[in-house]
Amino acid sequence: MQPNSRKYLTTKQLPDVTGLSASFFEKGRIYGYGPQFIRIASGNRAGKILYRLEDVERWLASQEQNPKGAGNE
Repeated sequence: MQPNSRKYLTTKQLPDVTGLSASFFEKGRIYGYGPQFIRIASGNRAGKILYRLEDVERWLASQEQNPKGAGNE
């Protein structure tokens, strides 16, 4: 993959990719679930949050469940 081909998403763009709400990802950052993210610091402000598309896709793939094994864990 070439450096310029990386795709970064904002929290507001994630629902279009995942079908999950932006709130889900906002809470995930607080409670420690969800895909890896990048926080770009901005002085004393919270900063901008970005997600790499490949990290989001990897996280989604890690959520895959086997229907036969569901509820048996």
